[in-house]
Amino acid sequence: MQSLSRGLALLGELGRRGRPMTLTELTAVAGLHKSTVHRMLAAFLEHGLVQRVDDNRYTVGIGLYELAESARPAPATARWPHIQAALGALARAVRRPAGFALPRYGGLVRSLSVDARGGAVTPPRGTAALADTELGAAYLAFRPRAEAERCAAQRGVDGYRLLLSLGRIRARGYAVGAAVAAPVLGPDGLAIAAVEVAVDEHDHVARQRIGAATVGCARRVAGHLAAPPAPAPAGSRPTRTPPAGLVARSGASA
Repeated sequence: MQSLSRGLALLGELGRRGRPMTLTELTAVAGLHKSTVHRMLAAFLEHGLVQRVDDNRYTVGIGLYELAESARPAPATARWPHIQAALGALARAVRRPAGFALPRYGGLVRSLSVDARGGAVTPPRGTAALADTELGAAYLAFRPRAEAERCAAQRGVDGYRLLLSLGRIRARGYAVGAAVAAPVLGPDGLAIAAVEVAVDEHDHVARQRIGAATVGCARRVAGHLAAPPAPAPAGSRPTRTPPAGLVARSGASA
């Protein structure tokens, strides 16, 4: 219980500071050994409670916001209905199923899914690998280079080829293959989630059109994640323009 208490105190301190902190800074404020804090951060990263900003700085993760939303007495104030509405609009526009995923357990876990008509369906189970799926690659392409190198080492793949592939994804703005996937970017330009649509690998014209639509959906989702939660009126349309500073760029350079 003492370890749990210290871990929660560490999360609280990270939230109160309101800025990314290094392992050394967190060790100092926690009053714990660096190896202990490192293990705590690894567990928090796995569950999405913390996210790594670069190779040695950490900030609050989307998972904490999910927990906070679940504590609200009125579910309509959560962001989920807005994100689902954005997914539904995308699915109806391209006439294909769409999904939204968050980083978990070393990969991407789908949290929301809709069918081709925009109706909510149970998300597929399992974790989308970072290097081996369009969903994971779209996310990884907009994360720090150190994360891609670490992923390559863990999965035993050619790091140079992976970095080249991720560079092409950044230049295009989305990953494409058996699915089209676009990153949802935070204020610092790093991916915090991803959106995907299943596609026909041989229909290149449709894939370009779907890619542009998916990037647009990712922008709207980013706006909903950045904005304060607000009630979602029945039948309302998702916000089309996200707040400044939180945009999934379709033409980012490698």
